[in-house]
Amino acid sequence: MPRPTARTIKAATAVSALASLVALAGPAEAASARPPLPSRTDTAFQNECLTAHNAYRARHGAPNLTTDQALVAYAKQRADQITRYDGLEGTRSQPASRQYGQNVHWYRSFTPDRTASCTAAVKSWYDGGRTYDFAHPGFSTRTGSFTQVVWKGTTKVGCARAAGQGPSAYETYVVCAYKAPGNVTGRYRENVLPQR
Repeated sequence: MPRPTARTIKAATAVSALASLVALAGPAEAASARPPLPSRTDTAFQNECLTAHNAYRARHGAPNLTTDQALVAYAKQRADQITRYDGLEGTRSQPASRQYGQNVHWYRSFTPDRTASCTAAVKSWYDGGRTYDFAHPGFSTRTGSFTQVVWKGTTKVGCARAAGQGPSAYETYVVCAYKAPGNVTGRYRENVLPQR
């Protein structure tokens, strides 16, 4: 029988420690011990959000947005607040800052680790504008996300995504923050333009 080396002893010790943890936690607890994903705010995600917004804004004669890092940080904070305090249940009761506009998209999947894209989030906000009445401009809860996406006076955006295992499914929040904020009473006619 060969004599054990320091390398084989370390490997055996690591396997033994892992087996002990699994045995202590039990199989169900070990499988569910995965923490929620951190908020995603990386460059590729920001570019995806920016591209989606600007494509829809162009349809309504609104200038392109640019990414603002202060808004990215704020969106990350909001995504973390929503998942921490509201829970992963599709609710959004935490109030937003009046300094920025905000859109929130909630997505639920029964496929583990499947998260919402920013493209899908912006599309859902934009699709809310199907019932917007350009002849009688103004705010409604049904179209408020749409009007923020195409708001002409908005120049900057920052987005974040937070995801994790909810009570019955894998859930994602996409949060985008806007400056200057849209949905300002009395300013809809000049800021929410019909498609060209």
